[in-house]
Amino acid sequence: MALLTTRAARRYALGALPLTAALVLAGCSSNGEGGSAAGETVTIGVEAEYPPGEYLDTDGETVLGFNVELVEAALAEMGLEAEWEPANFDAIIIGVNSGTYDMGSSSFTVTEQRMEEVDMVSYFSSGTQWFAQEGNPADVGPDDACGMRIAVQTGTTHDDDIEARSEACVEDGDDPITIEKFPNQPQATETVVSGVNDASLADMPTSAYALDQTGDDVLEFIGDQYAAAPYGVVLHQDDTERAEELAEAFNTIMENGTYDEILEEWGIDAGSIEAAEVNPSVDE
Repeated sequence: MALLTTRAARRYALGALPLTAALVLAGCSSNGEGGSAAGETVTIGVEAEYPPGEYLDTDGETVLGFNVELVEAALAEMGLEAEWEPANFDAIIIGVNSGTYDMGSSSFTVTEQRMEEVDMVSYFSSGTQWFAQEGNPADVGPDDACGMRIAVQTGTTHDDDIEARSEACVEDGDDPITIEKFPNQPQATETVVSGVNDASLADMPTSAYALDQTGDDVLEFIGDQYAAAPYGVVLHQDDTERAEELAEAFNTIMENGTYDEILEEWGIDAGSIEAAEVNPSVDE
């Protein structure tokens, strides 16, 4: 079946996609201990307010986004269906470890710290991108933010990034950064649009989406993206077999063209990776 050619058409049809895709594309999977059984539904914790990676449709229930499509395409290769469960970002890993969710997928950057708690299956790559009001009236930058007001989503790698930068300011005898933390990125972005905060930082696709959605002459990028790292689906460390199956499924959609089609439709093909891995090596 051909892919829909417009994003609007995809959003309209996406509510029916998980079940349909699983029925059409379901393949053989392991029935051994810890493996996946065909037709099984897996619950996935997601912070559904981080567009374009994952966000709620206008019905307030259907979870959309490029991460959603990539994960569902891989799960379909495993014969699995997805049930997305919106949650606070910083509660998802806890939920995977407690058994509340079978997986977590919410633009999670793969880090050594996270891999100490869970297994992570890589499938995409993104760096950090700063943005400010058009014209950058505060003349703020990633390496020149001391004394500035910066908005960030709590619990993210960007939260850690800005905290470290503020500590460095103090160590150098400068004013600390005033850090405003929000439960989701759209709230952080709005404070930059309104001028309450001087800038924000997020994953490149999310920052690009913010510029696109706010329209012309509202926001602009500050500098280039940096610290590119893979995104990873989160699984319990006792679920190793399923993690390996998921990596294999991602590699299958990379080989058959589905992966590239999804990335190209969303305009994020620059974030493609050559192969999915369980707990990949990362530089920190």
